[in-house]
Amino acid sequence: MKKDQLFKKHPSDQLFSKVLIAFGLKDLNDIRSFTRKDLKTIRTVEKLDLILDQLKQCYLPCKSRTYLTGITEKNAVTVLRQILKTRNYTILSREKYMRGEKFIIYSLTPIENKTYNPILGDNKIYDKKYDTDAPILITFD
Repeated sequence: MKKDQLFKKHPSDQLFSKVLIAFGLKDLNDIRSFTRKDLKTIRTVEKLDLILDQLKQCYLPCKSRTYLTGITEKNAVTVLRQILKTRNYTILSREKYMRGEKFIIYSLTPIENKTYNPILGDNKIYDKKYDTDAPILITFD
């Protein structure tokens, strides 16, 4: 078994399922999204508190103190993200503004589907236009 920076042992399928249910999700293929406000409504923190001892058995002691002490909706999402990584999944998050209020919408996605496409990567026009060897000309009118 490879070394892990968070877990002594990866969560069992049963515990994994309990965590997903605490977030109102059926399984890894659940395509629904959620916000921290939703987590408050469905009482995710209270549900995680019920399985806290099982979670603590999986985490390394120092990480358990960091992530499982005083769970809030915000760090509950972090715990979910960490547990999903053991199954090669992650959380996709995006900001949304509605009626002047900012909130983050979360959804599950396989790690290989979460890609980062930088604006400046492989952009031939940018590379040519801003070539570092080209001379710089500054004019003042």
